[in-house]
Amino acid sequence: MPDIAFDLRYLRYAILAAEHGSFRRTADVLSVSQSTVSRRIQILERRVGVALFDRNSSGVRATEAGERFLREAAVGAKHLSQAVDTIAQARRGSIGLLRIGLMACLAGGFLAELLAAYHRRFPAIDVIFEDATSQINASALLNGRLDVAFMPGDAQLPGCRAERLWDETIYLAVPASHPTASFDKVRWEDVSHETFLVKADATKSEVENYLMRHLSGSGRRPKISVQHIGCENLLNIVAQGFGITLATNSIVGIAYPGVRFVPIAGSQDTFSFSAVWSATNQNPALKFLVDMSVERRRKAKRRDLSGRASVQNGDVRRIDGAPSQNRDPWR
Repeated sequence: MPDIAFDLRYLRYAILAAEHGSFRRTADVLSVSQSTVSRRIQILERRVGVALFDRNSSGVRATEAGERFLREAAVGAKHLSQAVDTIAQARRGSIGLLRIGLMACLAGGFLAELLAAYHRRFPAIDVIFEDATSQINASALLNGRLDVAFMPGDAQLPGCRAERLWDETIYLAVPASHPTASFDKVRWEDVSHETFLVKADATKSEVENYLMRHLSGSGRRPKISVQHIGCENLLNIVAQGFGITLATNSIVGIAYPGVRFVPIAGSQDTFSFSAVWSATNQNPALKFLVDMSVERRRKAKRRDLSGRASVQNGDVRRIDGAPSQNRDPWR
């Protein structure tokens, strides 16, 4: 065949003409002139190099060569039309692939609710998760293997953008048999002699510095045991008595057998988390997730400010009747 890069509309006109047996009826269906249908089919015939129709006063009928061509071309046209539609949906973010790097636990809180809402809104987008350290996630972002990573702190990566999204209150996770497990709040001096279990990732130094700031006054250097495991297994070995660890409110309230989460006395410390992605990433699925993330952060801040104003005005209860002191401002 010679040039086959003809307008798909030409092919559609020919397929409809074969079905209706008439250029005039085809023109009526397409809301165009009969001369337009005839002219475009003639162009198609010249490009294909064969006559596709026998013309007569009563209408048109596909030639033998025309029947074969249109039968095969119709399949290809359908596939091409589907491909074009798929691309259009991908550009709109309706379908696609989104690769997410994680460090935060998904038991609850801002990130878990964000991802659940995203999946409800875009169920046809295939989401692939990768649980890894900050170093691995950073490398994957830079080489394009990940679209976005949710990382602790305010990550600064070359060629990347970052949005700080939420903060999480810090608790101590201790074995259920630990003396402080039944305390309403625990003081740092109560645990200064304990072994602190820390995940081996980029937050290790941040956690170590945090522990040093709070425990150095006791005259002890904190005993830190670095573990190359994930969040859930870290809590499992806490339950088995290997040590205690820091936890955040995204997992507080989830039942982990043998583990208790105890607030720290006099502390309002938090860990912050950010979304990080390449500034050159044009994935529409990523744009929708970032937009949803920022919007949910804004709503959470407005709720938080509204809750604080209510407390200052003497209103100690939320609209739904739940005590305001139990309110998680990021949910």
